[in-house]
Amino acid sequence: MKKISLLLISLFMFVSFADELPANFSKYQTHYAFKCDHAEKCAAAFDKYMNTPEVKAMNLEVDLYALEHQGWNEATHQVSYYYKDANEYAMAGNYYSTSKAGLTFRNTMNKLGAEIIMSSMTRHIAANVSDNPGSELVTVNWDMNVSNPVEFLPLWIELSKSTEKYDWNADGCGVQQHILGNNGNGITHNVWCVFSSPQAALSFLDNYIATPEFAEYSTKVGDHRTFLRSHMSFLLKEYNPD
Repeated sequence: MKKISLLLISLFMFVSFADELPANFSKYQTHYAFKCDHAEKCAAAFDKYMNTPEVKAMNLEVDLYALEHQGWNEATHQVSYYYKDANEYAMAGNYYSTSKAGLTFRNTMNKLGAEIIMSSMTRHIAANVSDNPGSELVTVNWDMNVSNPVEFLPLWIELSKSTEKYDWNADGCGVQQHILGNNGNGITHNVWCVFSSPQAALSFLDNYIATPEFAEYSTKVGDHRTFLRSHMSFLLKEYNPD
C-alpha cells in the first residue's frame, strides 16, 4: 500500500509541475545517441531524411547534437525528437519504420558504420526558462537516480528560481523523467541547462557550485537523488524549432 500511495503522490506531483511548463514544450522526447566516425556524412544522411516531403510535412522539432565529455561509452552524436503528443510520436515512428526514405537512411548509416549506443524516451516534468533565452547552442546534462521525486522536484525548482539573479545563470534549465529505454546504470531523471556559447556554459559551471543556494540545495537533496554522470552537447542543426 505504501508503494501505491507513493506512486499516486508522484503522479499528482507530475501533473502539478507539468502545468507549469511553457506552452510550447514537448510532452515526449526520444533520444538516440550513436557512434559515427564520419560525422559529416552521417549528418548529411540525416538531413536528407529530414527533408523528404513526408517528414517535412510533419513539421517535427528535432535536434542533432555532437556529444562532448560524456566519457562512459563511444557515442559521438545524438538525435533528439520532441513530440507534442502521442499522435505525433506514432506518426513519426510509423513513417521511419515503414517508408522507403527510412530504409534508405538506415542503410546509409549502416554503410557508414554508425552504431546506436543508447536510446531513451523522456518527458519534461519541470522547467525554468528565461524570457530572453539564448541560441541554445550548448547543453549541459546531469544524469541521476532520483529515489524520491516528490521531495526532489520542489527542491530543484527552488534552486533553479533562486539563481535567476546571477548574470552567469543559464538561459534555461529543466528536468526530464526517463520513462523508457537503455538509459544506463539506473538513470531515472536528467537535468539540463542551455547556453548561448561554450564560454557561458563554463562560466555557469565555474560559479553555480560555489553559491550558498547550491550548498543549501545539496544538503537537502542528498537523501533523494544520486548523481551518476554528466556531459556537454553542442547543437549542430535544429529542425522546426518552436
